[in-house]
Amino acid sequence: MKRFSWKYMAGITDGEGCIDMQGSFDKRRQQYYCRPRFRMTLSGDFGKEMIDNFILNFGGCFDCHKRSFENPNWLPAYTWILSGGTPLRAFLQNIVNHLEIKKEQARFAIWWLDHVGGKKQGTDEVRRFGTDELKAMKRDPHRLSERATQKISELMR
Repeated sequence: MKRFSWKYMAGITDGEGCIDMQGSFDKRRQQYYCRPRFRMTLSGDFGKEMIDNFILNFGGCFDCHKRSFENPNWLPAYTWILSGGTPLRAFLQNIVNHLEIKKEQARFAIWWLDHVGGKKQGTDEVRRFGTDELKAMKRDPHRLSERATQKISELMR
């Protein structure tokens, strides 16, 4: 198993990673749920090897997309997924200080896991605001996560 430094993981996260909210609607309870998620997609045999190493080092799972039916020259794409809970929080906590582009997204995801995640997700308004705010941080990487955390704290009172 190959070991990766946190600085390397932060660099590849800034370039290839995605920090977003995974949302679902519980029809039985008529409630929207969401949780932070990290994804990274790499292609070909090298991508598969890298993702296997990431899973061994940091946990998570992978998904494979074979899109050769669209274009025969395209290689299969492998997506590493790390979502909700302790493994995601530990990973983000270790790379957050080395991130440049996705630093505020990681800070917000960590805050969400600590204060909102799990069973105390608050109202639908809180969950929707959190999802929308993370989307806004993708469009504007310098948008501060502190504003979002303050607003969510106010909504949860």
